[in-house]
Amino acid sequence: MTQKKRTPVETTPALSRESRQVPDREDLKQRLAARLRLDTASLHETATLEQLGLDSLLLAETVADVEIRYRVEFDMTVLAGSLVPTLPLGAFLDLLGEGTSRGSSHAGA
Repeated sequence: MTQKKRTPVETTPALSRESRQVPDREDLKQRLAARLRLDTASLHETATLEQLGLDSLLLAETVADVEIRYRVEFDMTVLAGSLVPTLPLGAFLDLLGEGTSRGSSHAGA
């Protein structure tokens, strides 16, 4: 019998700083608007997460989407402490942008 060459199974690699991207604020708003099924023009940065209808599931999905799109990982313990229903959209977008531009990672990289 011939043995097949086994390819090692790759686990989630630590993200290098070079592979991380800085998010575009408008892209973040468009992704969020699509998730909420709203027009981006209706997303006012002073509206709270609660007013926009962002529950914990939608927030988790949005963060996961940003992690995939921008190749970053957030420290969910730190992020979750900031995500309160009264947080304005602008502050939420800032959290997403600041975390990714600093290249935050819960993997300790």
